[in-house]
Amino acid sequence: MFYLIGLGLKPEQITLEALNAMKACSELYFDSYTSCFSEGGLAELEKLVGRKIVSLQRAEIEEHFVEKLKEAREKSIALLVVGNALFATTHLQLLIDCANLQVPYKFIPGISLTNYLGLTGLSNYRFGETVSIVMPEPNYAPESFYDKIARNYKNNLHTLCLIDIKNGKPASVKDALQRLLEIEETRNEKIIKDALIIIISSLGSKKQSIVAGKASELMHKEFARPASLIICSELSEKEREALHALYKVKL
Repeated sequence: MFYLIGLGLKPEQITLEALNAMKACSELYFDSYTSCFSEGGLAELEKLVGRKIVSLQRAEIEEHFVEKLKEAREKSIALLVVGNALFATTHLQLLIDCANLQVPYKFIPGISLTNYLGLTGLSNYRFGETVSIVMPEPNYAPESFYDKIARNYKNNLHTLCLIDIKNGKPASVKDALQRLLEIEETRNEKIIKDALIIIISSLGSKKQSIVAGKASELMHKEFARPASLIICSELSEKEREALHALYKVKL
């Protein structure tokens, strides 16, 4: 049996179902590249489970994990993912591989940052497509995420923007905002410049923070990592009321 297990945003958020499955498995593997805990780490997770857990990088999961899936015909193997494991297509592909290989599998969900979106004061029904802000590299500087933000904004939908992770570390909020503003300047657009932006950082941890403002204000503040951005479209009356009451946002 192959188990795809969501861990939540910190080890304390692991469900009883997930913990029991982990203890019953012969081998445990940890996805160390898709996301990172807002609090705690692999050592704390191992202590909680009472087992050694093998950390895997991107290539080991996307290119080589299929061999482990074949072994799951004879023994129980689990891949542990921070947050909710089916938030990324990488993990959905593993279940597709299981189906094609006729390997039995079970998915156990976990708490993700999307469970906290309502806490921002925004309506969960008013979010469009989620995007990942990818930091530019030599000969690689995608901008498709901005197109999706613009499409959501045009359709009066908010956009949850995840921040790219490189070498196990998320980029900063400042880097992400700078990247969006750079793209916007070349296109002569003003969505990011004019929109209300909400920064959610270290959700579920003692450092949890939810701050709203314009890009020009937020660029000069420090935020704990991991963090994400929400580009707001036009706010409803209830959203305005919630943002003012919860976070003293002046609109």
